[in-house]
Amino acid sequence: MYNMRAERRETENGPGLLWHVLDRDGRSLCGQKATVSPEGAMEREDYCHLCMKDVAATVGASFAGAPPYAHRGERRA
Repeated sequence: MYNMRAERRETENGPGLLWHVLDRDGRSLCGQKATVSPEGAMEREDYCHLCMKDVAATVGASFAGAPPYAHRGERRA
């Protein structure tokens, strides 16, 4: 199981949030420190591409050897 944590950052359009994926020990998958939690809505949100790449690789590996319909989330009886 993974958790998400946002980091505040300034963008050219004003303040924003960059979401990181945290492992079970609370470390972000990209290795960056992500400890600032959001307080209220921000103008722009984005996901850390390095964290999401790691999640995609983990999910992809879990489908190794699975039938093609499993990749689409279908269930067969």
